[in-house]
Amino acid sequence: MELPLSLVAGGTGLVGSYIIKALSEKSGQQIILARSFHSEIPRNAELAKIDFNKLVSNKIELKDGISHVYLCLGKRLSTYELGYMQNSARASFKLIDFDYPLSIARLAFKKGARSIALVSAVGAQEGSFNYYFHIKGKLENEIKKIGYKNICFARPGHLLGKRKDFRGYEIPVLESGLRFAAPFMKGPLRNFRQIEAKKVAKSMVMNLVAKEKGESYLYYEDFLKTEIFE
Repeated sequence: MELPLSLVAGGTGLVGSYIIKALSEKSGQQIILARSFHSEIPRNAELAKIDFNKLVSNKIELKDGISHVYLCLGKRLSTYELGYMQNSARASFKLIDFDYPLSIARLAFKKGARSIALVSAVGAQEGSFNYYFHIKGKLENEIKKIGYKNICFARPGHLLGKRKDFRGYEIPVLESGLRFAAPFMKGPLRNFRQIEAKKVAKSMVMNLVAKEKGESYLYYEDFLKTEIFE
């Protein structure tokens, strides 16, 4: 049986870095797609440095034989922008959170990939009045049109983890508020609870490894299930 070849885009972010770590503990190889990568590269990985601006014009060539794709790209946004994004900020957000990952998904499919996992967001819905949720939902819908047999959409709330180059008090204040509110976030609101990025990453990897076809949406309770395997 041929070992899987995984492509990871967004490996320098919270979820992406944990996906690389999770894949390093499994059989198979992985390709880390990045502009730059300053962490240690696992033994079963190779770094493919690319100019993301060439993605949308299909000027990037990917390696043949890709089986699994993990899309973890995302622009760093303020809490205010998550609630309301001004028109001036929308173009750069759409480029990173929609155009780049969709281009990678299409290119990887042409190279043989049939399983894909995407870090989306709880509340993702194309047509939403919230631009952030609209773009996340639109990306999910476009990926479904490509032809992948196995699709996993991870829809976490706020992600917990050590952020690189982080400054200021916005995130600590937000996380303190969410910890206080967590007991009151019940029913559908439970999915908006903050969750460790490590658990999201493990859930995505476990989902693609465990099945060959189907469409899955992962939420807060699904991410907690990874504790069983830790």
